[in-house]
Amino acid sequence: MRTSIRLLLTIFIITILLSCYGNGDNKLFVTEKKGLYGYVNAKGDIIIDCVYPLVYTDTISKIGFVADSTGHIKCFNNKGKYLFDVFKYDNGPDYPREGLFRIVDNTGLIGFADTLGNIIITPKYKFAYPFTDGKAKVTDRGRLIIDSEDFESHEYWQSDKWFLIPHKKK
Repeated sequence: MRTSIRLLLTIFIITILLSCYGNGDNKLFVTEKKGLYGYVNAKGDIIIDCVYPLVYTDTISKIGFVADSTGHIKCFNNKGKYLFDVFKYDNGPDYPREGLFRIVDNTGLIGFADTLGNIIITPKYKFAYPFTDGKAKVTDRGRLIIDSEDFESHEYWQSDKWFLIPHKKK
């Protein structure tokens, strides 16, 4: 009974979304199956399997974000193609600053992508801060420091060799 109510609710939500977004040909809509999430197209075809315990994006117009069972944040495009992992910040995907957000590779190195899902700077930095005034502070070496005080944990990066990189290629 509970599963049929969820299914009806999901169908209702998709119907409402489709009516709000027109034909929805280039959009994906979140769906749920057995407590896991994925995405369907406007026809209701499953494009991204329901294997993710958390989604950060209810409708994918260009790119969207999900968390896998290990907590890694994945980025998909509106065709259902996995693009890259996203740097986790404040328990969610990194915020875009000056049109770019941080991404990570499978070794933990950091780079940058734009809000359309294009990799602008390939992951190659040990640590990187967001862009400010056209530049980002990065380093090739260092360590993560975790400071714990009164049940709160504060993390920061420590390095003896920070440098600035430009926002756009010239």
